Amino acid sequence: MTAGRNYAVRRSATKAEARIAELKLALPPPTQPSATLRPAVKVGNLIFVSGHISRAADGKLITGRVGEDLDVAAGKAAARQCGLAILSTLRNELGSLDRVKRVVKVLGMVNCPAGFRDQPAVINGCSELFLDVFGKENGLGARSAVGMSSLPSGVTVEVEAIFEIE
Repeated sequence: MTAGRNYAVRRSATKAEARIAELKLALPPPTQPSATLRPAVKVGNLIFVSGHISRAADGKLITGRVGEDLDVAAGKAAARQCGLAILSTLRNELGSLDRVKRVVKVLGMVNCPAGFRDQPAVINGCSELFLDVFGKENGLGARSAVGMSSLPSGVTVEVEAIFEIE
């Protein structure tokens, strides 16, 4: 566990916005809707967040195939960037991350060659971020980590998620 995750787990009563500040996380600009995309859709007490692709802090796409062009650590960092983008979209849609009650489901897609087997280790970059922010009880939901032969624009990772909200 990272030091941040240990802290977040110990401080499970701390709200998500306070954790973002404590961890000194910089969230990218939120994904904007377009003619064919809604970044998130609220249904009852759930919010479904569209797939967010891997972008560096400067907005540039993180591209390449894990296990071919990039190692697992670089893939994991790309998945973390997807998680940060998801948090930004959630904040934009909800007004505050404190409205998130828990992570329900995460689907992580890894651009990788046939035979690559470490997709879960890559998607841990996003899952560990959610644990850091939402704590052990609420930050860990059901998860799938799958390999893809290609992702949009050649990005390394794409992650979508479902959250329970207040």
